[in-house]
Parts: sequence; structure tokens; C-alpha cells
Amino acid sequence: MTRAQYIRMTEGMRALLSRLPGGEKFLRLPTLLCACAYIFSLVFLMLRRDARLVRVLLVPAACFLAVTALRPLIGRQRPYDRFGAPPVGRYRPGKGKSMPSRHTASAAAIACAVIAVFPTPAVCAAMLALCALIAALRVLSGQHYISDVVAALALSFALSLAGYLL
Repeated sequence: MTRAQYIRMTEGMRALLSRLPGGEKFLRLPTLLCACAYIFSLVFLMLRRDARLVRVLLVPAACFLAVTALRPLIGRQRPYDRFGAPPVGRYRPGKGKSMPSRHTASAAAIACAVIAVFPTPAVCAAMLALCALIAALRVLSGQHYISDVVAALALSFALSLAGYLL
């Protein structure tokens, strides 16, 4: 991605969000929906005293910890720091590293957790769509490169697959 592509992409997203109610706050909505689905799943398992609760807690935590540990090792600068142009939404210059995307990794881990609790085609489709939306918004808002979200998805899906099938 070049600086010109980055600026064109973030300006396009900014223009789109300016036409939506709530504007840039829309960027947080998919993450909030994902968190609500996860909390609902945890409460459901707790109320049923379901043994899957431990796994549904540990697998996303393992994904989050793995991504958090990898970020400083990889040390990739965020696009807005590299290109010297602000992303869409709130940000702090120099804040953290970019690869892999923690939001995307968490969304993928949560999608897998919710699917493990409610393994229906509708839930699967909804959670995977929500995960894809979060990943796309991380790139389109200028917070991450495409490779950051792809790496996060691959890592979380691999860890989740291992965590739920083993």
C-alpha cells in the first residue's frame, strides 16, 4: 500500500461514515455486537452449568495472549504512523504495533466460541460475517494492513480449531 492509496482509502471511509448516523461511532458497533454475542454465550453456558464454559473462556484468551505476545516480536508499524496520516476514528500516534490485528483476532476467536456454543448455520453465518466486517473495517479505517488482519484470522482460527477439537 502506498501513502496515496492509504489516504484515498481513509478519505473514502471518512466520507461514507459522515453520511451515517453516529458517523465514526459506527466503527465500534460491530466490535460491541461481537462482545455482546460472547457475553450472551458465556451467560448461557453458566446458567446451564455447561462444562464447555471453561473452553469457551480459555480458547479466546489464548488467542488474545498469542496475538499480544507476537505484536512486539514482529514490530510492524501501524499504517497511520508509517504514512504520517490519521486513520478514521480515534487514535494515538505511535500506539502499539500493527501485526497481527488484535481486534480481528479477538473477533475470530469470539466467532469460533459462539459457534461452538450455538453450532447452527445461522449463527455460523452471522458470526463469520461479523468477524469479516470487523476485519474489513480495521483495514478501511486505516488502523491495519490487509496482511495484519489475514494473519490475525489465520492464527485465531487455527488456535480455535485446535482448542475446540482437541
